Amino acid sequence: MGRASGRPLSIPQSRRTPFAYTTDLARLLTRQLTKFTTLNRHQLAGQVANLDFWLAEARHCLDVLDGYQGRFERMKAAEAAYVAAHDTREFQLNDRHYGHRDITRTVSQSRRTSDAQRTQARHELCEACYRFLLRCFREGQLDESRLRQACEPLGVGVESRDLTSPAPQQP
Repeated sequence: MGRASGRPLSIPQSRRTPFAYTTDLARLLTRQLTKFTTLNRHQLAGQVANLDFWLAEARHCLDVLDGYQGRFERMKAAEAAYVAAHDTREFQLNDRHYGHRDITRTVSQSRRTSDAQRTQARHELCEACYRFLLRCFREGQLDESRLRQACEPLGVGVESRDLTSPAPQQP
């Protein structure tokens, strides 16, 4: 309900515009995996201990991105059916005339996240995941077999030159 504290839920002005759950979720995980590539070795070992969790998160984000179009089409069809069945109209709560005159209008269409945004988020997530896995490999915390096994369900190929290049230097 948004009132756990007894106060109405307040959304900061900067977040009142529509946002895209699909790309926001992927970008959040991308930032986390990117951060892992800069960890000290002992901290990296801690994340390797939870590698199955992080890989499952990455697969989940990819599933969310890849399944977007079907979910959007179902949502759009359900909204249209509801509007048609109930002669739905919409209004703006922040309109200064709200409640004083008829200010309703035809229901607007839901906005979708662009293919380009989803494609970019997917690419960035896969790249961050690969860099994290490669860092784990280079530090000796993953063997080549596990690296390839982890990359395969993500649709990420392992570059042979990445297996022979030196480990990144610690600061």
